[in-house]
Amino acid sequence: MIKDILVVPTNAGDALGPFAAALAQDHGAAVRIAAPAFDMISPTYVVPEMPVEILDNAREAARAEARARAEGVASRLREAGIDPRTEVISGSFDACSHELQRRARYCDLVVVEQASAREREGEAALAEALLFGAGRPILHVPYVQKTPLSYDHALVAWDESQTAARALGAALPFLARTRSVEVVSIEDGRRPGTADPEAYARHLAAHGVRARGRRIASVGDIADTLLSHAADMGADYLAMGGYGHSRLREFVLGGATRGILRAMTVPVVMMH
Repeated sequence: MIKDILVVPTNAGDALGPFAAALAQDHGAAVRIAAPAFDMISPTYVVPEMPVEILDNAREAARAEARARAEGVASRLREAGIDPRTEVISGSFDACSHELQRRARYCDLVVVEQASAREREGEAALAEALLFGAGRPILHVPYVQKTPLSYDHALVAWDESQTAARALGAALPFLARTRSVEVVSIEDGRRPGTADPEAYARHLAAHGVRARGRRIASVGDIADTLLSHAADMGADYLAMGGYGHSRLREFVLGGATRGILRAMTVPVVMMH
């Protein structure tokens, strides 16, 4: 069940507010809004020489921008009869990420908007930090999204991994509402895969999900294959694992996950 949603607005677009309002109404969920305000990043040899007023002004400008983002989402929620709790999380990127990860663990779902091409690097990386550090499913909303989440058709990516099993288990509240679910495993033609989408569809059916499984041929990389198939079948959203690999005690996005987040045209439910 989804009863507590954390919304993290990172840009000034207007897609997130109506989407979050409809989502909260669908699930009867409470909403918290936490908007990050990143401190200005400057080389260490510059900061000691920089006037304190400039740093203070930059911090306050970042906080004001974050408050405006939070209020933009909150106003759309109030229009829908939902009274959200709002706050601004300020500090360095690492500090903001840590605090947002902590807050996410007190919620059932985190909703973030896809990073647009003009966003700053820190804001664009926040969804990645939440994916790997929150321990909660992340619902990524395309910045071009104009409609609420629909539950007509869903595409599920199944590769038999632990990550996929956890992610799709977390996506059950969405899948159970969906009229038609297609579970796919991608075949690259080089060797037969062991993932069994039909068996996973039967598992979902035990939860009351109307699902069928099939294998599809790769048409390039994994991200292109999934997004192309989602478009062909008219999927309203995609559910999949969020993959990465360890580097210097940090996780970085795997190629498929990065490709999906950059090019997605439908909402994507992910969990690492």
